[in-house]
Amino acid sequence: MIVVTFALVLVLALVAGLWSRRGASGSIGDFLVGSRSFGGLLVFVLAVGEVYSIGTLIGFPGGLYAEGASYGVWFIGYILVAYPLGYWFAPYLWRAGKLYGAMTLPDAAGRHFRSRGLERVLAVSFVVFLIPWGQLQLTGLQVAMVGLGIDLDPTAAVLAGAGLALLFLMLSGVRAPAFVSFVKDICLVLAAVLVGLAAVGRSGGLQELFARAENGDTVTAASHFTVTGSALSFAVTTIVFQAVGFYVFPFVAQAVFAARSEATIKKSVRWMPLYMLMYPFLVAAAFAATSLVPGLSGAESNQALLALSRTVLPDWLTGVVAGGAALCAVVVLCGSALGIGSMVSRNLLPNVPEHRQRGWVRGVIVLYMGVSLLLTLVTPQLMLTLVNTAYYGITQAAPLFLAMVFGWRLRASALATGLVVGEVLVLWLYTDSSGAVSSWLDGHGINLGLAALVVNIAVVAASRVFWPATVAVRGLRSYRQAELRENAPEVSTEPPSPRAAVAGEDRR
Repeated sequence: MIVVTFALVLVLALVAGLWSRRGASGSIGDFLVGSRSFGGLLVFVLAVGEVYSIGTLIGFPGGLYAEGASYGVWFIGYILVAYPLGYWFAPYLWRAGKLYGAMTLPDAAGRHFRSRGLERVLAVSFVVFLIPWGQLQLTGLQVAMVGLGIDLDPTAAVLAGAGLALLFLMLSGVRAPAFVSFVKDICLVLAAVLVGLAAVGRSGGLQELFARAENGDTVTAASHFTVTGSALSFAVTTIVFQAVGFYVFPFVAQAVFAARSEATIKKSVRWMPLYMLMYPFLVAAAFAATSLVPGLSGAESNQALLALSRTVLPDWLTGVVAGGAALCAVVVLCGSALGIGSMVSRNLLPNVPEHRQRGWVRGVIVLYMGVSLLLTLVTPQLMLTLVNTAYYGITQAAPLFLAMVFGWRLRASALATGLVVGEVLVLWLYTDSSGAVSSWLDGHGINLGLAALVVNIAVVAASRVFWPATVAVRGLRSYRQAELRENAPEVSTEPPSPRAAVAGEDRR
């Protein structure tokens, strides 16, 4: 029965993917950003679909199970802080897309600062640090398949999931994950609520649930409920760091670029916090799992939610939970693959004409899927580690986009230097975990990415003193709506000529 309902969920998703082809024009602009025609509801489900990934339904309960309350504090906290930041920042991001005919973040940054070098550096950075995000989705998909409890080869299941994501993208580009997200989000919320309620019922109420978790075995020690000292510091610094980087993720930006107006973006972001209502149910499920399915350690903790589902729910509902988890992985994998494909074809490869860009995007997507599959099968990890790894590098681009919004007088080369310094530093700190600097930061509960971001900002700030720009670049917030309509091109694929957004050349 599990397989029947699981298959039904996937069939509904496939129908939604096929339906997405209606109205698609076949142009590269439609393939990547939906011709900037998405209304509020479609932007809402696409953006939410990319935000609430497999990490939400499987990684979050698994992290709580393995790491305790401190993990829950930062995971929930950074999303809550990110939404008000996004309400302010996302419209400016859409404005950059409209002004420059941009379909990727490197498009927008490179054209704003009139720097091909900055565009390429940013594209390489995003491609490298999005690889763990693809691995995260496929690792979660593998967990979901194992959680079905049937004799199914996880490798074959992961290959099938990657194939399904590839099929969706080939159908209609960004439109497919947007339409599939309707099915995915219904299953996601339903799964969280059902498992949470069933866990509370099986445990004899909330009070008994948490009491049993606190007094359980060594995996569920009382320290799981205590967030003090370095654990609290780490939670706070991670909340700040990841909230800043939330809307800098390339696939979130593509959802923003697909909207038809700034008002559409604000309307969508305003309602996104409603999805946070499912987290209390996931918290209850995670702590119930510590007593109802004890003994999971390391990467096995990723199995916590699905193992609990098989314990407290009938088989047909477990199929819905597993189907929702699988679609979470597939939809977000679509977003990250499309983001990488578009950045390679538009920002890294030289002079690819419009009629060939779609083919290049598809080719790069296939390659990205292959790399993610290989990493998933060879180096399985605790999913929360993959979440952190992706944020470490991508958030380093935040100063660059703030400079675009406020029109700070900075050289493109200085912004690129700060970005590279921050990313090299965070990679060094991450790989040299036993070194003196890493140990000090870990002992004081400071997120490695935030420490690197501070150095990144210091490098950029120093450039204003020792290497000032010779010309000013107009900030995005200074534009009026009438100017946007007058200066903005339609969705384009060729580099635009200089326009009013830039006052002059950034001479380096």
